[in-house]
Amino acid sequence: MVKYIFKRLIQLIPVLIGVSIAVFLMIYLIPGNAAEIIAGPTATKEEIQNITVKLGLDKPAYIQYLKYMSGVLKGDLGYSFQTGQAVSKAIAVRYVNTLSLAIFSALISIILGVTTGIIAAAKRNSWFDRLCMGISTFGISAPSFWIGLLLIVVFGVKLKLLPISGFNGKIWTADGFIHLLMPAITLGFGSSAMISRMTRSSLLEIIHQDYIQTARAKGVKEKIVILKHALKNALIPIITIVGINFGGLLGGAVVVESVFAINGIGRLMVQAISARDFPMIQGSVLMVAFTFVIINLIVDILYAAIDPRIQYN
Repeated sequence: MVKYIFKRLIQLIPVLIGVSIAVFLMIYLIPGNAAEIIAGPTATKEEIQNITVKLGLDKPAYIQYLKYMSGVLKGDLGYSFQTGQAVSKAIAVRYVNTLSLAIFSALISIILGVTTGIIAAAKRNSWFDRLCMGISTFGISAPSFWIGLLLIVVFGVKLKLLPISGFNGKIWTADGFIHLLMPAITLGFGSSAMISRMTRSSLLEIIHQDYIQTARAKGVKEKIVILKHALKNALIPIITIVGINFGGLLGGAVVVESVFAINGIGRLMVQAISARDFPMIQGSVLMVAFTFVIINLIVDILYAAIDPRIQYN
C-alpha cells in the first residue's frame, strides 16, 4: 500500500505539469494585453510598454512558461499582476473557505443521497421511490446558480431564516455554520441527486444476490440485511461517484461563491480572469487540480479498506 501511495504521488507531477501547460496556453491565446488592463484606460503607450517589459510579457510563450514553472518548483507561485500580493498567500487565505464549502457540501450530499437511495431501494416502486427519483432528476438538471438564487429568495428574503452572505471562514462556529448552510445545500444538491440514484441502483443489484436471500431466509431483520450485508458490498460505486463529485464541487464553487459572496478560490479565479492576472489564475487552477488528485488517491485507498479483495501492487 505504501509503495502504491508513493507511486501515485509521483504521478502527480506529470498531471500538474499537463494542467499548467493547458491553463497557460488558454490564457496566452486570449486576445488582449494584460498590461493594458493593469495600467488602466488612461495609461500611455510608454507606460503600457514598461509594464509589459517589467512583467516579462514581451518574452516568447515558452520562456514565460519555463520561468513560471521554475518558480513553482521552488514553491513560488509568483506575484499577482493586479495587487502585487504573493499568489501563495492569497490562495492560502481563500483555500480554507473553498475547502470548507466543498467538504460541507460533500457531507450534505452523502448523507442525503445515501439515505434517500437506501430507502428508495428498500421501497422500490413505492411513492417514496418515485418522489426521490423525480427530485434527483430535477437536482441533476437544475443549474446550481438557479438553485442558489431560489434559496436566497425563499429562505433569505421571504422567510429570513438564513443569511445570504457574510461567511467568516470559521465553519466550526455556530455563526460560520449558519452562513455556510445555504451555499453548501446549493452546491451539494445536484451531487446528492447523483449519489441517491447510484445508491439505489447499486443496492438493487445486490439485494437480489443469493447471500442476501439466504440472510432473509435465516430470519435476519430487513434493516440489518440492507445496512449490514447489502450496503457494504454496494459502497464501491457509491464511493467512486462521491470522489468524482468532489471535483465537481470544487468546480461548482466558482459559481456558488460568486452567488453568495464567499471569498474562496472560485471567486478569486473569476476576479483574476477578469483582470487577466496570469499567476493568480495558474496558481488557483493548480491548487484545485492538486486537491482533486489527492481526493482520487484517498478514494482508491478506501476501495481496499472496504473490499479486502482489492489489492494494490
